[in-house]
Amino acid sequence: MLVGPVVWLLLARIGPITPVAASPPSAPDSAIVVQGTRDRDKQINDFIRELTPTIPGPQGQLSRFEEKVCPQVFGLPAAYDQLVAERMRAVAAAAGIPVGKEGCRANVVVIVTADKADFIKRASVKRSYIFPRAWSGSTIRALQRDRSPAVAWTVEEKYSADGIEFDYGNEVPLNRSIGSLSRLKPTARPRTLASVLVIQTDALDGLSTRQLADYAAMRTFVNTEPRRVEASARNTILTLLDTPMGQPVPLSLTAWDLSFLKSFYASRLNSYAGYQRAEMKGIMRRELDLQQSSR
Repeated sequence: MLVGPVVWLLLARIGPITPVAASPPSAPDSAIVVQGTRDRDKQINDFIRELTPTIPGPQGQLSRFEEKVCPQVFGLPAAYDQLVAERMRAVAAAAGIPVGKEGCRANVVVIVTADKADFIKRASVKRSYIFPRAWSGSTIRALQRDRSPAVAWTVEEKYSADGIEFDYGNEVPLNRSIGSLSRLKPTARPRTLASVLVIQTDALDGLSTRQLADYAAMRTFVNTEPRRVEASARNTILTLLDTPMGQPVPLSLTAWDLSFLKSFYASRLNSYAGYQRAEMKGIMRRELDLQQSSR
């Protein structure tokens, strides 16, 4: 079960990776190699690549919320539901993600349940609108069979480069855009409309509401997949539910997590994924430098 703030302070902490320092030259005329910077740049590259969704083809794009996010949590005692939602709102604000006012219509939903597979099965019958329209029954059944402690998905739609919804009045969607065509700038972009995270209750044993909220923020504000973060495992709270019992886990969002969220939402909307990731790299580097210099 979730524990209070006094207990979670006793858990072991893992901070962000410290860049590897350059080794001293073996002789006066040895070449100087700035290994620390190179290693950190590779870590940032790997982190962004592993945490952003896999996009097929060279012209794919990364989807994000453009409307204000409004988290809502179900399945815990009411006081805990509220604490987790409030913390998620605070994370969003810190990352520069617009946040809806109290009482807003939920578009980020976290569900804690004793039987994840059964919930997904029942939701596919009674609340099919929470799943992407393009999903088939086999896709949902595969999600039911997923043995990970938590599953997440997003509901997305295509919009014009100007942010105008496509006209679906005809068989072929009509893109009403006033922008000029360019090979570097797409004429349309995906937009995240909603995000859902379903977590197995027994996976939360011994965790705090802060840990749950920060994990949920990383799973819902961006369509991340923890199974892809092996190389960056020490840098992110996304390892929270997969770490064996008794092993140290992050107490909260890491510096790398926060800089990732900031860079994701600060990158340009109308760009292909490759350009978006390149822009994110520069923003993450600056954010990490600022955090390090402020210590």
